Amino acid sequence: MSEADEPFGIAEVSASIGLAPDTLRYFERQGVVPSPRRDSAGRRQYTTADVELIRMLVHLRETGMPLADIAQFTGADDKVADPARLRVELLTAHRRRVHERREELDRALDVITRKIADFSDRITSSEDLLDRPDCTIAFGVQGEGPLLFLVGAPAGRAGFAALAQELAGRFTVVTHDPRGIGASRAVPGMAAPTPEVLAEDLAALVDRFTGGPALFVGTSGGAVTLLELGKQHPDVVGRAVLHEPPLVSLLDDADLTGRAAAAFKAAEADPQRAVQEFFDLSGAAHHTGPHQTPPAHMALPELPVEELDKNRYFLGRMAGPTVFYVPDIEAIRRVPVTLCAGSLSHHQMARRATQALAELLELPLIDMPGNHLGASAEPTEFAHVLELLLEA
Repeated sequence: MSEADEPFGIAEVSASIGLAPDTLRYFERQGVVPSPRRDSAGRRQYTTADVELIRMLVHLRETGMPLADIAQFTGADDKVADPARLRVELLTAHRRRVHERREELDRALDVITRKIADFSDRITSSEDLLDRPDCTIAFGVQGEGPLLFLVGAPAGRAGFAALAQELAGRFTVVTHDPRGIGASRAVPGMAAPTPEVLAEDLAALVDRFTGGPALFVGTSGGAVTLLELGKQHPDVVGRAVLHEPPLVSLLDDADLTGRAAAAFKAAEADPQRAVQEFFDLSGAAHHTGPHQTPPAHMALPELPVEELDKNRYFLGRMAGPTVFYVPDIEAIRRVPVTLCAGSLSHHQMARRATQALAELLELPLIDMPGNHLGASAEPTEFAHVLELLLEA
């Protein structure tokens, strides 16, 4: 008998796999794994094939496969006529569940990362205020070097906190909460947060620091704000990196346009429904490579009251003017801009729109780490590429 054929006792299998002997016995009693052979004294004798089967069990169980499915997969359920076909079906269904769970964990991780960065930002960056005729804009500054503004809509200081920290070693980084967002709370009589109004707010903030050109990075709606800033105040734009401006206006897609308009219209009365519809049509929280498409629908959990209130404002007032904004192509040609999109945003609304803008401007579209949320979800990798683009 070769060494590979030597049987293993339960203690050896337990130590090798990391499952307690009692757990192995439990799985055996539950019919999850077939019972091993026993020696003349009644002791379990595991073969190498048994051990590999149990290793697979551990992987499947760690990823959440139900015990009943595992029992069928391992062959403990020997009533199946075609076990190979059944195993393929079980693994395919489980892979789908794992992908869905990974999406949920990615979203949770994004939130945790932003919160860590947000609280860290409060420690390292003091808050200041800019008075506007109809509201007050909260902003923060950190780092040393060339002046760099990170611009979002609806993302504000919290959304850029991690990225700002990554860039603060090379730049003087300014972040702000757009009107109605974060500490720049909406007030009665405040003008609607259209790209034109947001660009004027940003121009006033730039004027607070310098009378000359500066560097800008805009993500999502913030990239649209920068398109309008370049039109209104081209002299202040030293370079602007635009990441995924979600310009539905540039897509010849009546169905997408109608769905977006319906979501925005529903935001005041039913923000949960509006968030779900916009989530589905944008695909922005998913990770999709060149040969992947985002799922048509993935049910979101019920949002807390504060998130519903935020989306009444964002989807009900800010998002519509942003995604239906029509850029002045000739004006943009006079401003040094770089267009980029997430390497994992393929076939999503914002990347499609950015590709359309790149074609109109005859500019390349540069891949960035992550998806539409790459600036907050992968700040270190995102910052590294940004530094190269800003210094080009």
